[in-house]
Amino acid sequence: MKRLIIVLMAIMALGLVVVGCDNDAAATGTDLDVDSDSDVDTDTDVDTDTDVDTDTDIYIADGIAAGGYHTCALLDSGGVKCWGLNEDGQLGNGISGVDEHETTPVDVSGLASGVQAIAAGNDHTCALLTSGGMKCWGDNWTGQLGDGTTADKTTPVDVSGLSSGVQAIAAGYFHTCALLDSGGVKCWGSNGAGQLGDGTDDSSSTPVDVSGLSSDVQAIAAGDAHTCALLDSGGMMCWGNNSSGQLGDGTTGDSYTPVDVSGLTSGVQAISAGNYHTCAVLTSGDVKCWGWNVYGQLGDGTTVDKTTPVDVSGLSSGVQDIAAGNGHTCALLTSGGMKCWGYNGAGQLGDGTTADKNTPVDVSGLTSGVQAIAAGGDFFGGHTCALLDSGGMMCWGYNGYGQLGDGTTADSTIPVDVSGF
Repeated sequence: MKRLIIVLMAIMALGLVVVGCDNDAAATGTDLDVDSDSDVDTDTDVDTDTDVDTDTDIYIADGIAAGGYHTCALLDSGGVKCWGLNEDGQLGNGISGVDEHETTPVDVSGLASGVQAIAAGNDHTCALLTSGGMKCWGDNWTGQLGDGTTADKTTPVDVSGLSSGVQAIAAGYFHTCALLDSGGVKCWGSNGAGQLGDGTDDSSSTPVDVSGLSSDVQAIAAGDAHTCALLDSGGMMCWGNNSSGQLGDGTTGDSYTPVDVSGLTSGVQAISAGNYHTCAVLTSGDVKCWGWNVYGQLGDGTTVDKTTPVDVSGLSSGVQDIAAGNGHTCALLTSGGMKCWGYNGAGQLGDGTTADKNTPVDVSGLTSGVQAIAAGGDFFGGHTCALLDSGGMMCWGYNGYGQLGDGTTADSTIPVDVSGF
């Protein structure tokens, strides 16, 4: 994977656009609706000493995160499971390798409980503990695990200096960020475009402060090589790579420190950063996006990049959250339904086709009952996942490494159940 990335980075240096990622169940009994007035014969000769294991592997999800080619779930027990590509140890189960992948969920070593949030980068994953500390695992090529080294880790390791005081996390392609209880932000990992926000382009294997954001931040989002913050004021700032206008400041120049997003000084309630585009949900329920738009991922009915926010067609109200992936974007509606738009080469829009869409389309079968969404993907395709009100999970799109979690490696243009949820 790293060899591929190095080649692709070289291609990008020649001026070509390459796509990348955003970049975020406990065992219970199944809910059986037994009718006590049923005509079932209670005198049946059922053997109560059966050897059937009643501890069925049914999990309840409480959070989801989609990386480049892997997906993770936060369980309601506080544990974490992951599935998909495991080349760099991003599944956290103690193994890694070029051919390693899991098509169904596996436990993350040492994290059976005590986790409150998760984030998936391209090939690394992080967890926010209930203690306020952080752990990360997987690819560490540029120090994105934050443990002071650049050695990959197949099981979770502590992020240096962040054993407490963290309230939210975000993982980009090769970098990671944490929102502190103080309202400040720290980032670490790759910094070639200034995505760490410390005023330099020097990578760091330990957390560094984001310049000018020592307080008053309420949410963060990390893309391929850019990062954004939602302020307590409802305004928004971004920094890092701006090659397609993804910082939203009206330019295409990178910024090593945070800059205001044009026109969004207040009224923002949720944010998400894709590979080279960014989106925001306003308090009105309106959605705006900006940046790279070659596949229509801005949803404005065009395929022209935008350096300032534009309205997403048909979504002037009724949206509660947003997820930006590789070249596609999805919205969670207040009705509990979902709409997606942009790149659809592997069916990641979930509308039963593989045709790109530059305006939102409904996700098949998910017109209600969704409580959280995640969009992932890398060079060869994207995938999308939904956490249901029931605690179940469904995913769709590219599945070359089993990232849909349905026990296969077949792509799906409509949602499929994640095994065990």
